Amino acid sequence: MNFEIAPKESEIQANWYDARLYCFALNVDGKTGWRLPTKDELNEIYQSKNDLEDEWYWSSTECNDDNAWGQCFYGGAHSDGDKNYGDIYVRAVRDIT
Repeated sequence: MNFEIAPKESEIQANWYDARLYCFALNVDGKTGWRLPTKDELNEIYQSKNDLEDEWYWSSTECNDDNAWGQCFYGGAHSDGDKNYGDIYVRAVRDIT
């Protein structure tokens, strides 16, 4: 992985818009530069069997003006979801530099 995953205690549930803002403002032990993972990064996290909940997670990948991609962590499926839906989990990532 070419990115760092934020710790579990930073995880929230939010709509896509608030998720992006949350990640942008996140500061974990002085580390900033967090963002939503891309669809491919989210799948990479799923494949690594990380400590994410068996729930849906937002990615930063947009499908259109109204929808963005998410991934189910209890089966691995990808699907688009309404960006305004607020019960989707958020786990930030940041590039390793």
